[in-house]
Amino acid sequence: MELEQLRHLVAFYEHQTLSHAAKALHTSQPVLTRSMQKLEEELEISLFERSKNRITLNETGLQAVEYAKRIVSDSENMKKQLKEYDRRLHTFSIGSCAPAPCTYLSQKASLFFPNKIISSEMKDMDLLLQGLKDKAYTVIVMPYDIDDDNDIESIPFMDEKLYFSLPFDHPFVHRESLSLKDMDGEKMLLMSNIGFWNQIHQKAMPHTKFLIQQDRSVFYDLIELSSLPSFTSDYSMKTDGIPENRIIIPIEDEIAQATFYCWYLKENEKSLKSFLYHLT
Repeated sequence: MELEQLRHLVAFYEHQTLSHAAKALHTSQPVLTRSMQKLEEELEISLFERSKNRITLNETGLQAVEYAKRIVSDSENMKKQLKEYDRRLHTFSIGSCAPAPCTYLSQKASLFFPNKIISSEMKDMDLLLQGLKDKAYTVIVMPYDIDDDNDIESIPFMDEKLYFSLPFDHPFVHRESLSLKDMDGEKMLLMSNIGFWNQIHQKAMPHTKFLIQQDRSVFYDLIELSSLPSFTSDYSMKTDGIPENRIIIPIEDEIAQATFYCWYLKENEKSLKSFLYHLT
C-alpha cells in the first residue's frame, strides 16, 4: 500500500468522480483507476460499488477514506516537523525588538557558529516570546529582563541611547540636551523597521510628522542633504559615524535609552554557553 494510493482515494472522495479527481491530481483517469484497483488488491477488500457508468464508495470505502485522511495528514505533518527540526539544527535564528542589538548578535553568532546559517528578523515582542517558546528562534532580544520563568533565562548584553541629530541651522543646536517633548511637533526623518523604538517615538511625540524612509542608503542621503532633524544612537554613531553637517544632542528622557537582554531556553544553555559568555 502506497501513500500516493491513499491520496488518490481521498481525492476521489472529495471530487466524487474519477474524471474530476484525476483533473485535480493532474493525472489521467486510467492511472487513477488502476491506483484504486491496486489499493483494493493490497487491502484485500472491495472499496467501491461499480456500475456500468458510475463508481461510488461503499461503506467500507468510506471508512477507508477516514483512515487515509489521517495517514496522509500524519505523513505531511511528519515531513513538515522533520524539515523544521533540520532547519533548527543548521540555523541560528535571532528574533529582535530593535535593529542595533539584532545586528550585534548576528555578528557574534557568525563567529561562534560558523557552520550554521545565521538568520534574524524583527518582530513585536509578544510574537518574539511565543516564537522562542515554539523554538522558532534560538535567542530573542527584549528591552527588559525576564520575570521568574522555569523555562527561559536572560542576560543583559548591550545598552543603546538615542540622540537627536540636528542640522547646523536648527534653533536647538546650542542646547546641552533636549527632551522628546521639546522636539514634539516638528518634521523629522525616521527609518522604518526600528522595532519597539517606533512605539516610543509615536507615544512621546504625538504631534511630530515623521517622514518614514524604507531604504537606509536613501535615509543617510537625506541626512546629508536635508535640513530635517532625525534620531541617531550611540551604536549607530560608533558603526556609521556622525555626518559632518550635524550636531548631536543627548535626549534627556529615560525612555530614550534601553538595556537589551538576550533571552534563551534553559534547555539550550549548554550549547549556547560560550556564545553567551562572550556577549557581556
